[in-house]
Amino acid sequence: MARVVIGHGYTNTRPVEHWQHRAAVALRNAGHQVHYPQFPSPEAPVVADWQALLLAEMALAAELSPALGELIYIGHSLGSVNWILAAGLGLLPAKFDRVLLVAPADPALLGRIPGFDLALDNDEFLANVRAAAGKITLLGSDADPWSPRGIQATFGDALGLAAQILPGAKHFSKDDGFGPWQGLIDWVADSAADLTLR
Repeated sequence: MARVVIGHGYTNTRPVEHWQHRAAVALRNAGHQVHYPQFPSPEAPVVADWQALLLAEMALAAELSPALGELIYIGHSLGSVNWILAAGLGLLPAKFDRVLLVAPADPALLGRIPGFDLALDNDEFLANVRAAAGKITLLGSDADPWSPRGIQATFGDALGLAAQILPGAKHFSKDDGFGPWQGLIDWVADSAADLTLR
């Protein structure tokens, strides 16, 4: 079992077709403790509000008994950026066992969403991110419009991580056909599971 926090992205109102919604249901049915909050104003996010809710949900998950299993964060797009920001600023209430950052949006494209500024050229910020989890997994695609330079060049190189690439996944959105995702369900139970399994 695991304690899981799921962070959705920009404009996401948690539709039932989205892989995060389906994962939350499947993981709860499997007995995991899953936190899947709706972040406020997803069409016009306010960084302070998103950070506050993220930290509150993480603190709640961290307070659950460790006997319930690993503490895991799964973020998508802006949900990944939100976690990186909190981690880099040293704000997280606990160290996570594992973190999965799916298709984090390139900060250079976030001008319409002010405040989500990542200091990916700052050694202290990067050290804080790396120290915030036992293991961080970066997952992107080869054709993500929100990552024109590629996830490796944008995040992997800065964080010292080798990104996994799922060809053709685009931005991992429901419009890209991402609904049920067995590899993700398997990964929560076993970090060695194949995330590419659909």
